[in-house]
Amino acid sequence: MLVHDASDVLLESAKLFNYAKWEKTCKILFVLFAVVFMVTRLIIFPFWLIHCTWVYPVHHYPAFFGYYFFNVMLVVLLCLHMFWAYLILCMIRKFMFGTLTRDERSDNEEEENESSMTEDEEEGQHKLGNGLTLNEKEEMNGCFGCLSPPENICRSKTVY
Repeated sequence: MLVHDASDVLLESAKLFNYAKWEKTCKILFVLFAVVFMVTRLIIFPFWLIHCTWVYPVHHYPAFFGYYFFNVMLVVLLCLHMFWAYLILCMIRKFMFGTLTRDERSDNEEEENESSMTEDEEEGQHKLGNGLTLNEKEEMNGCFGCLSPPENICRSKTVY
């Protein structure tokens, strides 16, 4: 677990700095993450851990189904590590040469909602927020007045 978790702290730190808009710190931490990822998951994992599970058990015990299954799963995990390393290297190449403008891993829900709705739909949609909603009067008494439905709601389909 130490081999897998060593780089995670750097990745999470890079994400935090990315959300805080500290781009230089984010890039430095992401490069450090990539280096630690490559060393731990592409060097230590196959040449130390997989080697130990592949070579030494057959000296002490005869090979059985669990031995093969466990080692095949470790090799599949190594293949995933190689794929992830490729994606990490592509991302580093993009921001080193200036073609990366934003974090491509994170989706922005606001951009998706804005792009999927037309202007007519946006005008007709009732947006909720903290405090008063759009087209709401400030006459509501009590702190839970904003939880009541708007007055212009279509009540013909509402079941009481």
